[in-house]
Amino acid sequence: MTLGSGSPFRSKDLIFLVVMIVLGIFMRLIWPSDMEWKDDEKDMFAMAQKAVETGSLPKAGMRSGGGIVNPGLSVAPFALFALFTKDPVVMNQLVQVVNVLALCCFLFFISSKIKGRDRDVWLNGLALAAVSPLAVLFSRKIWAQDMLPLISFLFLASNYYRQKGWGAFLWGLTGAVMGQIHMSGFFFAAGIFVFTVAHDHFNGFRFRWGYWLAGSMLGGITLIGWILFMRQHPQINRQSLSHAFEFSFFIYWFIDSLGINIYYSLREHFWDFIREPLLMGIPTYLMVLVHLFLIAMAALTLSKLVNVGKSFIRSLKGGALRSGKFFRNMDLTHFYLYGILLGLGVLLTFGFTMVHPHYLICAFPFQYIFLAKLFEKQKLLFRFIVLAQLIITMGFLFYIHKNGGAPQGDYGVAYHVQVLN
Repeated sequence: MTLGSGSPFRSKDLIFLVVMIVLGIFMRLIWPSDMEWKDDEKDMFAMAQKAVETGSLPKAGMRSGGGIVNPGLSVAPFALFALFTKDPVVMNQLVQVVNVLALCCFLFFISSKIKGRDRDVWLNGLALAAVSPLAVLFSRKIWAQDMLPLISFLFLASNYYRQKGWGAFLWGLTGAVMGQIHMSGFFFAAGIFVFTVAHDHFNGFRFRWGYWLAGSMLGGITLIGWILFMRQHPQINRQSLSHAFEFSFFIYWFIDSLGINIYYSLREHFWDFIREPLLMGIPTYLMVLVHLFLIAMAALTLSKLVNVGKSFIRSLKGGALRSGKFFRNMDLTHFYLYGILLGLGVLLTFGFTMVHPHYLICAFPFQYIFLAKLFEKQKLLFRFIVLAQLIITMGFLFYIHKNGGAPQGDYGVAYHVQVLN
């Protein structure tokens, strides 16, 4: 059996992919009233409702983790939802649907545009992205960052068609917009742009600069009000030279793709969670076993990364960057992975700002495709990694549902419990 054109995708591979995608959709949509309902979610919901009442977006949105408020356009998706509902749960369901749509869009793009063995890598990475714990968590919140996967898809798909006028225009437009949804989007768009310019220069490609500039300028119009707001309201500066030496982006890229960062949400509850599931009140510690397996896979991944790093350093010493050899005839997988790691990763790191796990949402689903690429020749082992993360995600969702959230963790008390109380 084949999926699109190119190399055959075997029936059992296709079944595994479909099952993971379906389970990923199910986990994104189940128990919407279990959603987080803390200050961020309450404020975004209130801003959206006010925007509908006043007929205009605010000049600035919520404050980012870096201390700077996001542009007012970050409220726009939720203001659109607020046109149809005043129920927070329904608004959350719309966020979930948007993330399901992003998953399906990437599936369509991969099956129609990615060729040869790379298609298997991308599809396996997408299967992991469908069920990985933080990927599911970040698709179930009334949070500007949770809107990024669909916009990132449009950005990357238009970058793919950048030699066409409409593609270059949409690439510029979405790049300007995604940074206004969340500040991490600016770093993402800038990193991909710089890498693309270098890549196209050394490969003799020309994208439609005029169209790209027109799209960027159009998308940037909504920044004017935010810039004026920033001048009138000095922001808290949380930048620090020390953040460049934390390498948080690369650490989160590593542990999030391996599914071993659910502590981010549970915090103190994590030690109770790993006793799950309970059978007649007796802990089975299945979550401990699954985490130990993934930690072992983390050690194996590190060894693979060391080999990749050595190869990369050798190419640098050989002048591959300076001569352009590094960029020539680069396949699409390496183009996007290097573009994100050397673009977004380096810019965020040396932007001297504190990086949080949710800053990586804009790169969805490439941290998972990255892991799939590393395990390209160990498909069965990678499949066990996917299943292990599926177990954690299902266990996490059930734990939240059973306990009404994680009151002492970042998750907080679930919405439906707060309403009942």
